[in-house]
Amino acid sequence: MKQDVEFGNVVGRNQFRNNHKMIAASEVGYNIAQEQNMIGIRVVANSGQNRLYDVRTGNEFVNLCSCSYLGLNSHPDVLQGGIDALQNQGITGLSMAEYRIRLSVMEYLEEQLRDLFNGPVLPAISCSALTAGILPLLASGHLTDGEPMVMVFDKLAHFSMAFIKPIIADETLVLTCPHNDMLYLEEICKRYPKVAYICDGVYSTGGVADLSALLSLQERYGLFLYFDDSHSLSTEGKSGEGYIRSRLKEMNDRTIIVASIAKAFGSTGGIAMLGSEKHFEFLYRSGPLGWSQSLRTAAIGTTLGSIKVHKSPELHQLQLQLNRNIGLFDEQINTLQRGNGLNIKVVEVGDQGKAVHLSKALFEQGFYCSPVFFPIVRKDRAGIRIMLRGDLPSTTVLSFVDQLKDILTEMDVAH
Repeated sequence: MKQDVEFGNVVGRNQFRNNHKMIAASEVGYNIAQEQNMIGIRVVANSGQNRLYDVRTGNEFVNLCSCSYLGLNSHPDVLQGGIDALQNQGITGLSMAEYRIRLSVMEYLEEQLRDLFNGPVLPAISCSALTAGILPLLASGHLTDGEPMVMVFDKLAHFSMAFIKPIIADETLVLTCPHNDMLYLEEICKRYPKVAYICDGVYSTGGVADLSALLSLQERYGLFLYFDDSHSLSTEGKSGEGYIRSRLKEMNDRTIIVASIAKAFGSTGGIAMLGSEKHFEFLYRSGPLGWSQSLRTAAIGTTLGSIKVHKSPELHQLQLQLNRNIGLFDEQINTLQRGNGLNIKVVEVGDQGKAVHLSKALFEQGFYCSPVFFPIVRKDRAGIRIMLRGDLPSTTVLSFVDQLKDILTEMDVAH
């Protein structure tokens, strides 16, 4: 059948994203970092994160940019778990939708995750895949009563969630809330009967969600809460359940927590902690979660290996050492995150050039901290991001702090 085609303006509305504007602004910093060889570093990692080797220069350094906050990505039990799973199953994966056929070891993993985090847990190939699968269904009302929900994103919600805004906008109204502005959010709850709030639990550049206020809004207005708590999974909670889950008495059917298990958990993939068995069954076969991509056999094994560590006294020991390192750093370095008890710190120096200079100077002294600039942080708040870890000896942290203070003094940056 012949179709009439109307030619006109092909430029998008840029209501929720603007690549032309964002990339033009962000490439400046990346180009400086590339010129100074502070990105694209190639390493040998056979001695763990505390002794990486730059294959170009032979420089040995400590990685303070890794999100493996407890060092479990090199833990013997985690590594052996992946090896055992591959040897026992004899296949890298079934390469098909999990809801049709899945390995029995995958079902065993789901049982172990349920036991660890006290409720239904849906695993997936990544946390981003979970977000892409869940948020549009939440928007259209298929996780509640069938009526569309107004989707309110925190302004600093991680890119993996904000990335889905245009898709969700095809289903319902999408709004952006000033960061942690609970008065704004309450006004939206008063105006619309069905509202969902999308935010981080712990933010990738520091800070946390205002959980107590959010729970109050949920109780008063039925607010649906969707958290990405990737940056606190394993580092907080008796079982490593993360910042949000460890502060909830129990999950309910109006709360979902997604998290990456490729960070402190030490494996690869993502999980969704759910408050509803019905959600578990429905999401398993919906959208990207129903495609022929799922946790590969090795990832199932490394996740089981990490669960073994999470159920041992070693988890608490690593968490304690992480807290000690946070305290040592905060005693001597002033950041906006000082005293918040979290391990992500950003030392601000102003512009991209200074940020790259600071990163390179530290690298030459044996420490890698990534320079961060727009769009990761605001244009005028470039700096370095420091990821403190529980597998770092305190002596290493103190040595790093001394080097950082000396270089900041040379740069005449007050901290």
